[in-house]
Amino acid sequence: MANISGLKDKAAGTVETARAKRPFLDHLVRAYSRYQGDAGDRLAAAVTYFAFLSFFPLVALAFSVLGYTVANNPGVRKSVTDSLSSAFPGLIGGSNGIDIDQIANAKAGAGILGLVGLLLAGLGAVDALREAIRSVWHQNVKAGNFIKKKLADILILAGLGLTLAVSLAVSSAATAVTGKVLSILGLEGSTAAGFLVKVLALVVAIFTDVLLFLYLFIRLPKSQTPWRKVIKGALFAAVGFEVLKVVGAWFIARTTKNPVYGTFAVVVGLLVWINLVSRFLLFSAAWTVTAPYDTDVAPSGTAGPEQAEKAGVPREFADNDPDDPALLQQDGAPTPLVAVLQGEQPAQDQPAQDQPEGRPGEQGKPVQSAGSPEPGWLGR
Repeated sequence: MANISGLKDKAAGTVETARAKRPFLDHLVRAYSRYQGDAGDRLAAAVTYFAFLSFFPLVALAFSVLGYTVANNPGVRKSVTDSLSSAFPGLIGGSNGIDIDQIANAKAGAGILGLVGLLLAGLGAVDALREAIRSVWHQNVKAGNFIKKKLADILILAGLGLTLAVSLAVSSAATAVTGKVLSILGLEGSTAAGFLVKVLALVVAIFTDVLLFLYLFIRLPKSQTPWRKVIKGALFAAVGFEVLKVVGAWFIARTTKNPVYGTFAVVVGLLVWINLVSRFLLFSAAWTVTAPYDTDVAPSGTAGPEQAEKAGVPREFADNDPDDPALLQQDGAPTPLVAVLQGEQPAQDQPAQDQPEGRPGEQGKPVQSAGSPEPGWLGR
């Protein structure tokens, strides 16, 4: 036992040293501690459920519009199909994937069903995602009038659709222009041309992803967040999402081919993919409100007294110590912050100083990091 304890202490010391020397590593560890301490996995599960319900109505509506507007333009139709295939690797087309041509050919019927389904399921997805991001950002999740919130959610859905449409247009235009330029230069079909097209496609994909995540991080929080506060988080999410696409394509392909799932393989694959994306999105949200050597920064609602007031959080929950943020749970149990985020007053017998700590104690003994199974060095 003594040897095991010594190995743990040595490992903890090694990690502490590495974090002290590498700010990016320290930032990642703090973001993960925040994600775990705010029950990120469970929040992502709720987002997954509603996002899954809204997926098919969204595709039906999109391809219904496509069927009316560009039915005779196979190039645009292929661009939309390729974009969906990229966003949902291994789940669109092929022998086992979703047959989007059938949905596209439904036109009017798919459009009506898609619109009704999208409003019902899509609003639930926006609501779940808003509450999840507000929870990770320690903002009042119940703030706002119910009717106004639903009207705002409709506008957010429309904004998401517009953002995706702009992304598709930019991607298609960039591909078309690149093809024409390469053809004029006589480089079409060459190895250099193929490499250039791939690099351009990646740059355009990251650019459009940044727009999407920036829109979510600005529109969903309680208080309007300046884009300068979240641009780094949006870029981090965009780059990670492109990496996740590559990994997800390999993982989902094996999920959908697993004979255990049978006819439900595509459904299981879609659920797994949406959950992976939801988890990473909330981890990116946690990364946005943490920083190297600081566990609670704006736009976090507990980053300071003024920020707490804007987010509907009592000032006593404001963070005055970069290693002692208020978190939603400690050792799996709710803290007073849960009630605060629901718009209730914190319990009087649980003052702010009882919030979980995330660094070694004064005597050098590690304390349990909120929501983390490891000692305090993990949530330094």
